[in-house]
Amino acid sequence: MITLTPAPVQVPLLSKSGVPLDVTIPIIDIRSTATSGAIAGLEDAIRTEVATGLSRAYNEKELPSLLLYDEEGLRLFEEITYQPDYYLTGLEIGILSKYASQIADSIPDGAILLELGAGALRKTALLLDAIEAQNKSVTYLALDLDRPELVRTLGELHGRYTHVSLAGLWGTYDDGRIWLTRAQEHPRAILWLGSSIGNMTRSDAAQFIRSFGQVLTPIDRFIVAIDSKSHIPDDIRRAYDDRGGVTRRFALNALGGLNKLFCAVDVVDVSCFDYRPQYNEVKGRNEAYYMCLKETQLRLPNQEPTVIYKGEYIRFAYSHKYDDVERRILWSAANASPEKVWSSEGNTYTLTTLSWSS
Repeated sequence: MITLTPAPVQVPLLSKSGVPLDVTIPIIDIRSTATSGAIAGLEDAIRTEVATGLSRAYNEKELPSLLLYDEEGLRLFEEITYQPDYYLTGLEIGILSKYASQIADSIPDGAILLELGAGALRKTALLLDAIEAQNKSVTYLALDLDRPELVRTLGELHGRYTHVSLAGLWGTYDDGRIWLTRAQEHPRAILWLGSSIGNMTRSDAAQFIRSFGQVLTPIDRFIVAIDSKSHIPDDIRRAYDDRGGVTRRFALNALGGLNKLFCAVDVVDVSCFDYRPQYNEVKGRNEAYYMCLKETQLRLPNQEPTVIYKGEYIRFAYSHKYDDVERRILWSAANASPEKVWSSEGNTYTLTTLSWSS
């Protein structure tokens, strides 16, 4: 088993009688200088992205998707995953429920299992349960930039395993990749669920996977989930505009987060906007937009106000879908070799294990 030397975190849990329990969960701060210091560096980078995106022409303005994932945004996103319209979670749970033991077979005894952007762990627990059933001593590391979320979700799994050890890595994806270069004495498996790869452009997705391949060895594996284009288009549209209205609240919460980000109350009037997603069938991606309902101004500190006109769109997120050919192109561009694919019925959602020869 891997020896971890972080500052442990006391996680307040409740016993069945409601009495608080003290549970020590290892949380390792791996943030680089750019993202440490109360993540001030990261917030500065987001502010720069906001200013750059809003300087663009009419209907070409953008906001960074990182605005979505503040504390309230994380809570709302977890609520989205329970919505019947959000089919991605159900398909992924179906694959993991059916094939968890096979996926666990690919993770050797003594390995590190590092999950990118772990978030809630109800899907991951299916795989960890399978690893535990195989009596493998594996160290599961949840990587996330939100420290309280790491504490909460890892705490929920406390006491569940004997062979699987749990810990958190507090940092960005880039921080996690750098940390892996210092953890080469054990086999390593990277887990990336939720079709989060779809949030990147296709070229950025290939570069991202390739960057991990550059620090992995031939015995290591990268397991990635990807949604496909093979759904009824209206089902895809509904997944990003659920009938419960949770996704809409998730999106508008991010817009309101501009006021908090810039420490001002008048950066944006959220009531002037609505959430308007569009599924682009030609490009195979959902595109998330804010539509301006009436002319308004976005007021960033120390800058001239940005006029947003009625009917103008501001894009803030993508969700790319991949068909079989596009997945093969993606693996090729990442210099990766697909070892095994687990699919939902109709091949509408896949988990693929990747490896690199050198």
